[in-house]
Amino acid sequence: MIHNGEYERAISSLESEASGENIPPLQKAEYCEWIAECHKRLEDNKSAGDWYLEAVKKVLSQTGDQKSKAKQALADCDKALASYKEGGDSTDVLVAARLRQYLLGLAG
Repeated sequence: MIHNGEYERAISSLESEASGENIPPLQKAEYCEWIAECHKRLEDNKSAGDWYLEAVKKVLSQTGDQKSKAKQALADCDKALASYKEGGDSTDVLVAARLRQYLLGLAG
């Protein structure tokens, strides 16, 4: 669907997949990233930022080393920040910027 430009249909399908109970956090994070990309293509940068932050949450929810998880989550946090700068409000930008600083501290 994504490759055919059917972004709204893809979002609906991916949201359903991302909410599955038996799906590992990293796979859920990947679904969140795809949803964010669909929103970006629809020029809904606020929603894209929200979904990138949801991907960050999924990465951080997995078990393992905090430092590794923080490094992994930084890319999505940066994408969220960029999306919010393009279409969010100042609060969204502030939240994403603070989260980025927190992740940088953990990744240290």
